[in-house]
Amino acid sequence: MKRWLTAVMVATLALGPVACGKSGESGGQAQSSPAQSSPAQSSSGQGNAPSADAIAKATFKYDPAITLTTVAGLNANAAIFKQGETIEDNVHTRLIKERLGIDIKYNWVVTNTNDAYKTKLRLMLSSGEKMPDVVAYRGDMETVHLLIDSGQFMAVDELVEKYAHPEYKKGLELDPTIWYPITRNGKKMALPILDYAYNDNHVLWIREDWLKKLNLKAPETIDEMEKVMDAFVNGDPDGNGKKDTWGLAVGFKNGFNNWMTDIGFLFGAYGTMPGQWNLVNGKLEHGSINPAAKQALATLRRWMEKGYIPQDAAMKDEVQGAEYFTSGRAGMIVGRNWLPAWPFGDLEKNVPTAEYKAYPLPAGPDGKRGAAGGNPPVNGYLFINKDAKHPEAVLLYYNWFFENTANPKPGSEFEYGFAKGYDYAIAPDGTVIRSNTEAKKYPELFPGVDLNNSLPNPLFYTITYEGARIPTLYADALVKVANGGKPETPYEKAEIASRKPQNIYAMKVVMDYKDAVYKNYYTGPITDTMASKNELLNKLLNETYNKIIYGQAPLEAFDTMVQNWLKSGGEQITKEVNDWYAKVSQR
Repeated sequence: MKRWLTAVMVATLALGPVACGKSGESGGQAQSSPAQSSPAQSSSGQGNAPSADAIAKATFKYDPAITLTTVAGLNANAAIFKQGETIEDNVHTRLIKERLGIDIKYNWVVTNTNDAYKTKLRLMLSSGEKMPDVVAYRGDMETVHLLIDSGQFMAVDELVEKYAHPEYKKGLELDPTIWYPITRNGKKMALPILDYAYNDNHVLWIREDWLKKLNLKAPETIDEMEKVMDAFVNGDPDGNGKKDTWGLAVGFKNGFNNWMTDIGFLFGAYGTMPGQWNLVNGKLEHGSINPAAKQALATLRRWMEKGYIPQDAAMKDEVQGAEYFTSGRAGMIVGRNWLPAWPFGDLEKNVPTAEYKAYPLPAGPDGKRGAAGGNPPVNGYLFINKDAKHPEAVLLYYNWFFENTANPKPGSEFEYGFAKGYDYAIAPDGTVIRSNTEAKKYPELFPGVDLNNSLPNPLFYTITYEGARIPTLYADALVKVANGGKPETPYEKAEIASRKPQNIYAMKVVMDYKDAVYKNYYTGPITDTMASKNELLNKLLNETYNKIIYGQAPLEAFDTMVQNWLKSGGEQITKEVNDWYAKVSQR
């Protein structure tokens, strides 16, 4: 549990797993070599003196072409290429140059294992090395703040106002707190990369076949959940004659407020959320010291004593903890709507007869429910160098994806995917092929593609990670189908085709309870006191929580810990956090 309280002091930006990234696989239909026709031009649609309207509508093309420099850290889904292509030269870079007159050049590229991209960026910052025209970053907020504080990047207020695509502006207006983490002295210092809204909200996943076998109904409250867990532990739900199952798969090595194997829902049922700053009566309060956390710890301790959760939960991270569920040994897990895409495929392999379904998070004794979530639909930032010759080119690039691939029109060039022979193809019978499994039947339609891997999706090559995402689109599409509607638009058809029925239904559960969340209200930089006191305060919280859960300290140790936390710097940090919030929330 060494790392979980890092998030107590500094909010972190969620890393989209590969499964989540699949939400953006509905792109469009660029040909394997860019088409010869140019996009429609406005009166100032070509040249090197762009009009604001032409940039916003993505109809402008630089002539002659300009160079836009950047850097890249390749994640797994962005490292799948057609034979002969690389991140520097592929269907995406060629199309952008042909359509927009932007020649993307990479100063360096790393395979992003063990945080290699972050490490290289931070080495550049520490040495004062000059940054490229644009830097994309998706990861911890500490690095985001270091990039801002380097002084190498410009404020983007005027760029957004003048050049942003209407869909981008609409997305930015969904939540005013979008700008809070990247505002300095009243100026917006980066472009948020929008993601799908509500995608980080949690549901309770339950082995439906276990419920049926033991003649149980899904729990609606924490008390009912305990009864179901007891049956899952003692009722031999897997039928092997052994007492080798758990009620709930958890792993809180990285915290009690996680993207998978979450246990924060238990704290939420009592009225707080650990590991973040909650808004309570108009003030920010550290959720880990709220008295409600003491109630949750008492319940969690009881669950540990009764064997409802694995004894080594404190040693497991999210992925390791999920293995209790995917191996068929645990009957419940709390996580996001898209878990059927990953890692639940392992459950289907390990237990082919397994059935699972999403349910709302259980309510506490006072009817409260919820986990961490409801945060702004942002998953990364674009930093524009203050010395960039064409800063508007970054928005032209991003706008192009909003205009063409985020929600393609029927009959448009990008109706079926980004590039034929890459992320899709049309079979002789007219079927749209979007998976390597189906592609293996027609290898001639995917020349140069290794069909033993996922199909190469050029949207994952983009500087913005997935092209562009309209925040409301994903939830709207899945809920529409979950309610009995039919997918109609190209986006809806592609998205639904890539989703399992359990995923589609889970999004309906999310939206039915979309307000049952605890939002983290502090996303600012490390304060002075955090810098000097974090280590001490983290150790204090870690040790106390662990000892209470494992029965090595009485429950009253929580009260002593709270007082010591406040005296040892927590009270000053609370003041600093609230001073920051007062400034940003007034704008």
